Amino acid sequence: MISHGTAAALWGLAERWPTLIDVTVPGEAGRKIDGIRCRRCRYPDPTEISSHRAVTCTTPARVLVDEAGRLGTASLRRLVERAAVLKLLDLDDCYRAIDRARGRRGVRPLLAIVSDWDSEDDSLPDVRSVFEAHALPRLIARGLPRPLVNHGLEIEGRMLIPDFLWPEQRLIVETDGRETHETAGAFQRDRERDQRFLAAGYRVSRVTWIHLRDDLEGVVARIADALANPSHRAVP
Repeated sequence: MISHGTAAALWGLAERWPTLIDVTVPGEAGRKIDGIRCRRCRYPDPTEISSHRAVTCTTPARVLVDEAGRLGTASLRRLVERAAVLKLLDLDDCYRAIDRARGRRGVRPLLAIVSDWDSEDDSLPDVRSVFEAHALPRLIARGLPRPLVNHGLEIEGRMLIPDFLWPEQRLIVETDGRETHETAGAFQRDRERDQRFLAAGYRVSRVTWIHLRDDLEGVVARIADALANPSHRAVP
């Protein structure tokens, strides 16, 4: 079966294909072939074998376990975030794969990253961008209540979908990712949306990549203050 970095690329979790094709074979089977990196698994679990694009491969959960052994924490976190965006992050599958891989390198940090996505109702948030997936676990891990994610609001006859919404506090947080918010047109549309939200009685705060990278604690503090003081109209 295709596995490791090659399976990550096949599922769309990795941005580029590895130089060598990673293949996992059962027991002592397999032989050396140029261009193929052969990995052996004595007892492959059938629940960790899947098919994608008519290619037999390891499941996304098993890919995360395998890649955890070679990736640093930041790269592994990005892999999990991309799995969430692509709707490939199955927490039950991940926990089972992690449990079977106990003692393997990288499993402990993977468990910590996956646990950030857990919730009381076992549902995954509907993140639709890498930045949303990057921001949400960081905010939740620091004690903020879990928001509604990409939850539609009908305002003035139009359906608007804010990134993060705390309905009781009427607070909206929009994530300004570089890939969709850099152009002048996107900037103008964002401000028009903000005006509609404000006119409907919602408070809007915007968080950028730079904010999250350089001032995470400040971002969390400002959102926490806005949630604790719903009467405040202005949100920094």
